Amino acid sequence: MKKIALSIVMSALLAGCAGSPMGNLINNERSETRNDVLASWVGEDEDKLIMKWGPPTGSYTLSSGAKVISYEYVWGVYVGQRYHCEEKFLIEKGKVTKWSIGSACQKSGGKGQTLPADTPVPQPTL
Repeated sequence: MKKIALSIVMSALLAGCAGSPMGNLINNERSETRNDVLASWVGEDEDKLIMKWGPPTGSYTLSSGAKVISYEYVWGVYVGQRYHCEEKFLIEKGKVTKWSIGSACQKSGGKGQTLPADTPVPQPTL
């Protein structure tokens, strides 16, 4: 009887770990990163990106006709430190082809999803 009760308690505790570092370790998963989110836009239409994220804070058209759009975020001002994050996308023929993320950007902050642990974290291509 004690073994059954212990099994139930352990199952409940482990279920509470889902998505946590310990749960990810147990389930052989990793948390989605901001890099995963940005990389997922490659191949998507520019219009779809803008409909989801809103108008970019910056845009520049290259001589080739391709466009770089950027989204900038500032946070931490209220605590005396200012952090500036810039995320960029290269748009070619209306499609997202490359992306980058600034070094001051938070690397966490995916959609709360988990991925298999052996899935590499995408690296910026722009």
